[in-house]
Amino acid sequence: TLEVMRDVFPAHVLEAISTGQPVEPDRREAVTIFYSDVVGFTNICAALQPEQVSDMLHRLYTSFDRLSREFRVFKVETI
Repeated sequence: TLEVMRDVFPAHVLEAISTGQPVEPDRREAVTIFYSDVVGFTNICAALQPEQVSDMLHRLYTSFDRLSREFRVFKVETI
């Protein structure tokens, strides 16, 4: 869906894709890569109902998304 595409691609890339234009690569002088992990995720999942795990992940990643927008950070991928 378009909403998923907006989460995956920066606006200028999405615009180029939707109009059939080639996408030129961007160059950045400095980047930061952030990796995170939910410590104890397997044990948490074992102790909670599936709906509770889904709710927990939804709240967590919604917070990441909000912070990404607030600080104008392009989030490449959330798994």
